[in-house]
Amino acid sequence: MPITQPAQRADKLARTIGLIWLVSCLLLIATWMHVQALATDGRTHQITGAERDLANITRLSQEHANRTLRSADQVIRFVQSRYLELGDRLNLTDLTEKGVIDAEIFNQVGIIDAKGIYVLASLPVSGKLDLSDREHFKVHVASDTGELFVSKPVLGRASGKWSIQLTRRITRANGEFGGVVVVSIDPGYFTRFYNELNLGSEGLAALYGLDGIARARKVGIKEEFGISASNAKMFEQIGQGVMLGSYIQKSVVDGVERIYHFRKVPQYQLVVTVGLDMKDLLANPQRAESALRQQASLVTFLILALAAALTRHLRRIRRDMTLRRSAELQIQDRSEQLNAIFALSPDGFVTFDGEHRVKYVSPAMARMTALGDVVLTGLDERDFVHWFTQKCNTDSLRLDLDDLKTKVSNAKPATTQTVEITGDAKRVLKIGLRFGDSTSVSQVLYFRDVTHETEVDQMKSEFLSTAAHELRTPMASIFGFSEVLLHQELDTDAQREFLGIIYKQSQLMAKILDELLDLARIEARRGKDFRYSQVCLQDLAADVARSFITPQGRSAPQLRLPEHSVQVLADSGKLRQAVLNVLSNAYKYSPAGGPVVLHISTSKQIGSAARACIEISDQGIGMTPEQVARVCERFYRADTSGKTAGTGLGMSIVKEIIDLHGGELSISSAPGAGTQVRLCLPA
Repeated sequence: MPITQPAQRADKLARTIGLIWLVSCLLLIATWMHVQALATDGRTHQITGAERDLANITRLSQEHANRTLRSADQVIRFVQSRYLELGDRLNLTDLTEKGVIDAEIFNQVGIIDAKGIYVLASLPVSGKLDLSDREHFKVHVASDTGELFVSKPVLGRASGKWSIQLTRRITRANGEFGGVVVVSIDPGYFTRFYNELNLGSEGLAALYGLDGIARARKVGIKEEFGISASNAKMFEQIGQGVMLGSYIQKSVVDGVERIYHFRKVPQYQLVVTVGLDMKDLLANPQRAESALRQQASLVTFLILALAAALTRHLRRIRRDMTLRRSAELQIQDRSEQLNAIFALSPDGFVTFDGEHRVKYVSPAMARMTALGDVVLTGLDERDFVHWFTQKCNTDSLRLDLDDLKTKVSNAKPATTQTVEITGDAKRVLKIGLRFGDSTSVSQVLYFRDVTHETEVDQMKSEFLSTAAHELRTPMASIFGFSEVLLHQELDTDAQREFLGIIYKQSQLMAKILDELLDLARIEARRGKDFRYSQVCLQDLAADVARSFITPQGRSAPQLRLPEHSVQVLADSGKLRQAVLNVLSNAYKYSPAGGPVVLHISTSKQIGSAARACIEISDQGIGMTPEQVARVCERFYRADTSGKTAGTGLGMSIVKEIIDLHGGELSISSAPGAGTQVRLCLPA
C-alpha cells in the first residue's frame, strides 16, 4: 500500500526533529566536556606556572644561601689563618669594627680552643664558657673533614641568641687539633630574605639540612627554627641523586597541602625549598571553573530552548525550505570567515582557478609587493610568474613554480623558496605551494614576510664574527709568545718581556669577556637585577673622581657641581660603571692632554619632567658625525689605528645602562675639537 504524501512529510519531520535533539545532546556533551577540559587545563596551567615561578625563586634562594655561606666561610678561613699566626693576640672585636666581620649578618665570631673553651670572641663574653658538648665542636675533634659544618639552630651561650653555627677545624702545623673557628648566623637573616618572596599566608620558604632539620623556615609571617621534616619527599629524592625537582604533598609539619620546589645547595649539606598552598594556588582556577559551569549551564538552557523552538518551527514549515536557508547561511558564514581570515592574516595568498589563472589576491599579498593599481586577477600562471620575477632583485633567487610543484608532488620536506623583492622597501619572502582539492581552486601560493628574521640572523652572524675577531687578536699573541717560551731558550729579560706581553693580552681578552658578559646580563635581565635608590649625583661624581686612576702625567678630572643637591632614582653601582666608562674614554682619546671636565646640571623643559645630566668633556681627538652615529655599536672604535687600547664595548654598556634607567645618552663631537658626552636621567 503506497504511503500518502502527508505521511511522508510527517516521517521526514519526525526524522528531522530526532536529528535536532540528537545534535542538541551531542552539543551538550561537547559543551560539558569542553568545560571539563578547560577546567583541567586551567589547573594544569596554574600548577605549571607555579612550578616555573617556584623554580626561579628556589634558584634565587640557593644563590642567596650560597653567597651567605661563602661569605661566612671566607671570614672563617681568614680568622683561622690569623689565629694560627697570632694565637690569643688575635683581636676579633677590632676586625668587626674595621668591617672585616659583618656584624649585620654574623651574630658572633669566635675561637673554641682544643679543650672546648670559648677563648676569643668578636663580642664580650663573661666567664669561662665551655662549649665542648656542642655538636659543632665535637664534629671536628676526631678528624679534619676539610668541610664547613652547618649546625642546627641553637641558643648561643656566648651571644644569647638563636643562631646557626658555621665551623671549621683549626689544625696546627704539626697536625694537632688546635680548636674550632665558629661563626654564628642569625636564622632570621634567611627568613627576612624569604619575607620578600610574597608566597601568601600559607606559603613556605625554608633552608633545611640534609638531616631534615630546618635551619630557617618561614610560613606566612611565622618564623620557625629547628623543625624536623625528614619525612618530606624531597629528602627521599635527594637520597636517590635528584638535586632539584617539584612535587605536591601534604606538609609533614603542619598538614597543609602545598606544591613544593627544592634545590640542593652545591658543596653544602643543605637544601632550599619553596612551597605554595594548593588551596590558594587553585583558588582562581576554581573560580574560573565555577564561572565556566555557570556559562555552560546557560549554554545548556539556550541549546535546549533552541531545540524546542526549532521543533515548533519545523512543525510549521517544510523541511526543504529550512535546509535550503540553512545551507545559504552556512555558505555566507563560511565566506565571511574566509574573507576575515585573508584580510587579517599577515601572510599573503594567491589562488588559481581550474584553468590556472589568478582568481584571488589577498590584501597582505598586495601590501608585500606594493601592488598599487596593478590588477593580477585573470593572469595566466606563466604571466604571474613573469610579473613576480620582475619584482625580484637580480642577485636573489627567483620564483621557480615548476620546481615547487615537483617538490610538492614528491612530498619533499623542503617545499618552500626564499626570494628578495624590491618595492617601498627591500623584503625577503618565503614562498610555498599547496594544491587545491576542488575544481574551482587548482593551487594556492602563500607568501610569508621573513625580512625581520633574516635581518636578525644577519646581525647575529656579524656580532659573532666581530667578537671572534676581537678575541682572536689577543689569543694570537698569547699563543705565539707561549710557543716561543716553550720551544726556545731565552734569557731572563726576554722571558719577562714575553710573559709581560702574554699577561697584557690575557688582561685584554679577560676584559672583552667581562664586558660581553656585562652586556649579556644587562640584556637578559633588562634591569630586573638593578637596585634602585636615591643617589646624590654630587657624591657619586666626587667618589668617581677620587677613585679614578688618571694616566701618568695627567691631572684629575675637574668637577663642576651645583650647590643644591641633585638626586636621581638609580642603581648606584650601574650608574657609577657608566660614568667610569665615559671618563676612561675621555682620557684615552685625549692623549695630548688638556682638562677633562665632569659637570652636573639640571634642566626643565616645557611639557616634560625635570632631568639631571652628567656631562663629561675632553679636549681630545674628537669624532666625525659618522663616527658619533656608530660609537655605541659593539666593538666599534673611532680610532682604528690600534694605538688606543680598548674593546669597543664600553659605550654599548653605557647606552644599555642609561636606557634601562629611562634616561638619554647624547654625544657632541668634532674632529680635533674634543667630545662631550651627556648622560641624562629623570630628576
